[in-house]
Amino acid sequence: MSDAIQNIQENPMPPEDEATAQSEVFVIPHTVFNNVVIATVFFILGGLAAVLLINNSARSTEQVINQAVAAAINSFADTQGDRPVPSLNNAGTRLEVSPDDDPSHGPADAPVTIVEFSDFNCPYCARFVRETLPLLRENYGDRIRFVYRDFAILGPTSVDAAVASECANEQSGFWAYHDLLFANQGIFGRDRLIDYAQQAELNIEEFTACLSDTATRDEVLADTTEAQRLGATGTPTFFINGRPLIGAQPFATFAAMIDEELATAGNNP
Repeated sequence: MSDAIQNIQENPMPPEDEATAQSEVFVIPHTVFNNVVIATVFFILGGLAAVLLINNSARSTEQVINQAVAAAINSFADTQGDRPVPSLNNAGTRLEVSPDDDPSHGPADAPVTIVEFSDFNCPYCARFVRETLPLLRENYGDRIRFVYRDFAILGPTSVDAAVASECANEQSGFWAYHDLLFANQGIFGRDRLIDYAQQAELNIEEFTACLSDTATRDEVLADTTEAQRLGATGTPTFFINGRPLIGAQPFATFAAMIDEELATAGNNP
């Protein structure tokens, strides 16, 4: 594992950033985030290269991938500085946030759309799934549409889990698989990802073929890049009708924003 990714996992919340700690959001420095995005590209290429290398050397696929990730981070860090991104902390910020074709529940014409950018390795994302998402569904029902988009920034296994969830989505099994990943957070070896697919009653032959499809990894990378373009620097990051909400906030915080949006739409909270 590269030093940069290991540092992200060991230091999820910089101690000097009190506001970040209160937000319950997994934040990484912007320059490191850029490195991880580029590393994801090398991860895709590394996976392909590994097929050839395994036939000609004793190195494992994992070694090849880790070396590709490390090389991407080291080379990119030498050429990139801090680049400005949109601020999500300004009052009144409202952005155009596409649901894309990502997994969602709730009607497409719901008066409130919540788009979450999340990482299956993020502990705060798991807390949101356990504690807040069920309350949103229970209290707002068809008045909200909830969309899940990938922000796979916490290392190669984040990408692996995101790819697997996309494969589950191909068989209309995303939400069951999503819940299994968060219930078994961090246990994302290939065999375990296939085991979760069996638990979700997916077609395993189709699922395993999808895991090796570079187009699926491209989709994960596209979501992650879009999150960065919007100004997200940590997980989870939400957009409620385009209004940003950062971190695994309590239900009351979500409810206040949703009620404002419903009132604006002429829909009783």
